[in-house]
Amino acid sequence: MKKKILVTGGLGRIGTEVVPLLEKNFDVSILESPRKKHNQNKNIIYGDILNQDDLNKSFVDMDAIVHLAAISDEDDFLKKIMPINIAGTYNIFESAKNSSIKKVIFASTFQTIWNYPNNKTITANMPSRPFNMYACSKLFGENVGKYYSEKYGMSVICLRIGYFLPYGHEWLQDTEKKKCWCSPKDLNQIITKCILDENIKYDVFFAISENENHFLDISNLKEKLDYKSIDGVKKINQNMFGKTRDWFYNV
Repeated sequence: MKKKILVTGGLGRIGTEVVPLLEKNFDVSILESPRKKHNQNKNIIYGDILNQDDLNKSFVDMDAIVHLAAISDEDDFLKKIMPINIAGTYNIFESAKNSSIKKVIFASTFQTIWNYPNNKTITANMPSRPFNMYACSKLFGENVGKYYSEKYGMSVICLRIGYFLPYGHEWLQDTEKKKCWCSPKDLNQIITKCILDENIKYDVFFAISENENHFLDISNLKEKLDYKSIDGVKKINQNMFGKTRDWFYNV
């Protein structure tokens, strides 16, 4: 029987790409705001992450939570980031505890270390150097996850997602951005392995494809979750163009 997972923010920028891939291996439901009730997807559960009762009802019989819902970049901290990324994330973990859910995958960001120079290898266990208040809110989530893991025995895995871009996105022509690209297939693989893992109690991983000149260390992801990147950006020669161009493997 397939594991039942609930994806918060499943209709967002990442969710719309990843949920269809996750559905191949899991019984997936999406938690979405009641304000979006025009969507007729039968697997949507309507609820507000700021409403604890909504979450407690939504979490019944779930095996794992994949928490993607967030204000996804720098915005008004008091009015937007704080309620959704901080209060909402607290509610997710509290409801997971109340519902006896033992697995939470938390979507963090590589912006938590973006103030390091990108000419050196950065590991996930180095001290954080957040780039903005959005990144600070994600560090809150990482630390709340560690607290709930240690106090309540949950398995919490935090994924510091890089530039999540669909195949062929124009930003993948940018040399710096493509160093930290995370493809839909690779993120699906990472989340799937996190859900199925039975050993990790708490950990933080960079979630990126294995791109040329990447400076984010993914050796722990390979070692602990047997991650084998499907996609990656590398330089290959295409004679038909008469010069070296950037192409995307496995598109």
